[in-house]
Amino acid sequence: MAALEHPYEGNILINGKKISGYSPRQLARIITYVPQIHGLMLSYTVNEYVMMGRFPYQGFMAIASKDDYDSVSKALELTHTEMFAGRRMNTLSGGELQRVLLAGAVAQHTSILLLDEPATFLDPLHQELTRNALDRIHDSLNSTIITVTHDINDAISRNNNVLALSDGKVYYAGRTEGLSENYFTSLKDIYGLEFTEAIVSSTGQKIYVPAR
Repeated sequence: MAALEHPYEGNILINGKKISGYSPRQLARIITYVPQIHGLMLSYTVNEYVMMGRFPYQGFMAIASKDDYDSVSKALELTHTEMFAGRRMNTLSGGELQRVLLAGAVAQHTSILLLDEPATFLDPLHQELTRNALDRIHDSLNSTIITVTHDINDAISRNNNVLALSDGKVYYAGRTEGLSENYFTSLKDIYGLEFTEAIVSSTGQKIYVPAR
């Protein structure tokens, strides 16, 4: 979906046009990709890194314009990372770094964000801060956010659509409520485990956990 690999078969369409029909610069104005943070160490300052998201809009000399600086400021604001602007990326904690990577994606000003397990390796506090940042991004920019996750409760509680894979094949693709018609059967089919329902006492939210 990020055009990092060629499809084995079929086509990927964006706005009715094959993804292969876009130039790299055109595609970079539509899609941005945030990889997993595990093992990622960069020596750029946060401000320098987020400014890199503006590259698809800059000329040959990559001289930053007022629009570029405004976009960087907005991205830092949405992800609550303004206080890190002068710090080097390799001095940040994993949770701080994840939100800075999101800021770089926001600065790229695309309509589609692809996220690879954005909350993996994070402690509960930074998982929540990352989720809150994603909510602000979605609400402010109306972006389409596509996330790979192993957190089933996060997937079914925070997303409009779900694509569930089992043994490398599509088990379900569609509206989240369609999967919810029988979660227990679906989760057993996907994971080969029995699941049970639990209630979060503070919120009343239903979550699904392995029965054992």
